[in-house]
Parts: sequence; C-alpha cells; structure tokens
Amino acid sequence: MSTDNPQPPARQPQHNGWTPERQQRFLDHLADVGSVAAAARAVGMTRQSAYWVRRQPWAAAFASSWDAALAGAGGWIEQLVMDRIVDGEEEVIEREGCIVEVRRRPCDVRLLLFHLKRQEDRRSARAALEQAVVLRRLDRQAATVPAAYTRPDASKASKLREDILAMHRQESAKHGR
Repeated sequence: MSTDNPQPPARQPQHNGWTPERQQRFLDHLADVGSVAAAARAVGMTRQSAYWVRRQPWAAAFASSWDAALAGAGGWIEQLVMDRIVDGEEEVIEREGCIVEVRRRPCDVRLLLFHLKRQEDRRSARAALEQAVVLRRLDRQAATVPAAYTRPDASKASKLREDILAMHRQESAKHGR
C-alpha cells in the first residue's frame, strides 16, 4: 500500500463493490500506471464505475486522492524514455523457442523528439509560471507605491521659476555680484 496517497475515509462497503480497500488499491495502481481503465481492471472494476464513485458527494477524499495519484503518475514513463534513449531497445530473436540472439536497436528518433518536446514544454510552462509570479509581485508593489510624479501645471511652474530667480537675485545682491 502506497504512503503517497491519503487513505479514503472509512465507509461501509458499498453494494457496487467499491470498498475502501478496493478504492485504495485502485489509487495505488493509478499512481503506478497513470491509466484509469488499467487501474480499474486491476481491481476487478470498470472505468465507468470508477468515474461514478469519483462523482459522488461522499467521495471528495477519493477524488482528491485520484488527482494526486495522476499528478504523480508517469514518472516511470520518463524513466523508460530515458533508458531507451540512452541504451536503445532490446530485441530478442528466437528460433524454435530458443533465444539465438539479443540485439540492441538504437532509440527511435520519434521517441527522442517526444522527450525533447516534453522537456521544452515543461521549461516553457515553468518560465511562464515564473513570469506570472514576477508580474504579480510587481503589480502588488506598484499598488503600494504612491502615484508617480505628475508634472506641475504651467502657472505653478512659472511661479516657482520666478521665486527661484528672486531668491537668486537676493543672494547675488548680498554677496555683491
């Protein structure tokens, strides 16, 4: 039993067969394979009944565990892809029920391209998330900063200029310039 997935709440066995134990086994399989149909088959149930249980009001914990299982699923796919990219694929040649040769075929270029595209998508998504975080932070900072400098109107600027010139003349007269 996986410790990654929280236990569904203890309930009475259902007439439909989705006992708490079966739900947990389903979630464990779902986390391993990432396929609802395969996980349902593994516990002797149908995909449709799994979705039915998920939609029930009393199954909120089951639904959130389901989401967590799917979020963590697929790690084995990444490992398999990397193994095949690095080591190639093993091809076993048999004749009359006996293994006569084991060959290593290089990685299929489509697999490599799939892997590279997936990495690029992850980087793009991460960059977009980081950009959104920075923009949100800047928006918050901008909201706390007082309004930007606004240019004084012409009459105030003219009055200020006259006052400065008058002060300058007074200072010049004091020092005899």
